[in-house]
This record gives sequence, C-alpha cells and structure tokens, in this order.
Amino acid sequence: MTRMARAEVFAPDEVAVVHVMNRVVHRGYLLGNDPVSGKNDDHRKVMIELQLQRLAGAFGIDLLGFAIMSNHFHWI
Repeated sequence: MTRMARAEVFAPDEVAVVHVMNRVVHRGYLLGNDPVSGKNDDHRKVMIELQLQRLAGAFGIDLLGFAIMSNHFHWI
C-alpha cells in the first residue's frame, strides 16, 4: 500500500503538530567524534540551530522543540 499524500493527511485550515525525525545516511555522523575519520564535528550544532530558526521564521513555522544528536535529529 502506498503512503497517503500530505495534502490528504493534513487539513489546510487546521493547525497540525508533527514530529519530524531524520537520520544521517551511510551511518555517518552529524555531530561529535566520527569514529572513521577521528574528526570532531561539534561546530555544526550552532550552524544547524541558526539555520533551523531562520527557516522556521521564513516559512511561518512555530518550532516547539528540537534535539540534534550525533547521527539524527528530532523537531516538534
């Protein structure tokens, strides 16, 4: 069975609260110490937070909460 289109799931005249989760591909690391390269990528967290806040404001989204982990993130 195919997934329903978002236009069929969310009513355009109602406010929706959604949980968004995404993982990094190929078991890569977004933050922290990468065990393969040994490189620390913690500097990305500030960059991701600023970009997230900028885009939420540009698209009129209320970002209720977020968590950015080493290989995935969650947004509410």
